[in-house]
Amino acid sequence: MSKMLEEKICAVDFCEGAGVAELAQQNFCVKHFIELCYENLQRIDPRGQQLGRIPLDMASLRGFVEECSRRALDVALRCESLDNLQRGRLLDILLWAGELFLLLRAPNRGFADSVLHEHDPLLARLAARHF
Repeated sequence: MSKMLEEKICAVDFCEGAGVAELAQQNFCVKHFIELCYENLQRIDPRGQQLGRIPLDMASLRGFVEECSRRALDVALRCESLDNLQRGRLLDILLWAGELFLLLRAPNRGFADSVLHEHDPLLARLAARHF
């Protein structure tokens, strides 16, 4: 990974793993980066919507999906210490983000009413960074 991230530790409390990816201006180790991506992609995926969600700007969603995808690709290509499970999960994130990006580009196919949990400050920060 870049020297800048090698010197940083994961932003998750009590984790001393090396920061390999930055989201919402915070560094995350591979494990927590993957967990964060999965959690937030699941929240914005309209195919698993639940009650109690609020709408979010489509452009912000696109921005988050793009950033998540770029960071996952960067980690997959630059981090030499990944095991096969981590590589598979990063590929899954890339594929999932690609599906969501296509849905975001064609809102008439069911993504126009995409929504997020009301009490998710991290995802709100991730999305807000783009606009």
